[in-house]
Amino acid sequence: MSGKYVIAGTILLLALLLPPLVPMAGALTRGQTFTVTVIGRSRTAYDLWSKGTSSMTGEPGDQPPIIVAGQVDVVQDPAGGPYTIGNHPISGGGTIRDDVPPDSSVTSATSYYAEVRTDAGGYGVVLFQTSSATATQQFHITAQNPADLGEDVQVVLGLPPAPAPVRTPMMPLPLPTTMKAPLIPVPTAPVPETPVPAAAVTTPVPLITPQTMETPTETTPVQEIPLPVLIGIGAAGIALLKARK
Repeated sequence: MSGKYVIAGTILLLALLLPPLVPMAGALTRGQTFTVTVIGRSRTAYDLWSKGTSSMTGEPGDQPPIIVAGQVDVVQDPAGGPYTIGNHPISGGGTIRDDVPPDSSVTSATSYYAEVRTDAGGYGVVLFQTSSATATQQFHITAQNPADLGEDVQVVLGLPPAPAPVRTPMMPLPLPTTMKAPLIPVPTAPVPETPVPAAAVTTPVPLITPQTMETPTETTPVQEIPLPVLIGIGAAGIALLKARK
């Protein structure tokens, strides 16, 4: 990356020159946060700190912006050491800890610097916090590659977005007395149809008329007895009765 972006990877924070009550478009006032984006090599660690602030005491009203702790891909030295990052040499001589304010009664010197690791695209973002303890002056936020102090690094300042405007809710106006409100058809629920069972189809059963069955009878012809024979039989019967007496 050429040095045409930001000389020595430094960005100048001008907004803090102004008192908090002076309005300025895009100005940073004390109590706000801002981001610094380091643009360099992919998956590379870069040191970031407030350059040339070693003459400050670190006490309230005389300290640079601090780095918010606990950020992703941002590493800081422990307040009690070891100072692995703070002991990195910087261009021009000395170390990072030599270029920031010392520990104070309210803030550790480790809050003024950190190491950020860029993503696959070469971007690393660090969030800074200002407060009433931040001095109202210029600050130079700088970045460098501890493995290559001659690398030109681009540093971009990001101010917090302006608050969204508050929208006043609009009250509906009553209709004029001469105007009737439009009738809105009210949907009615469909009436469920009750299924009517189909009438049973009856098949007419043919009436069976009982028929009288005549059984043919056989008649035996009766033979007639001649009269003289009947008279003889009768006389024999009478004679037999008399003989028994």
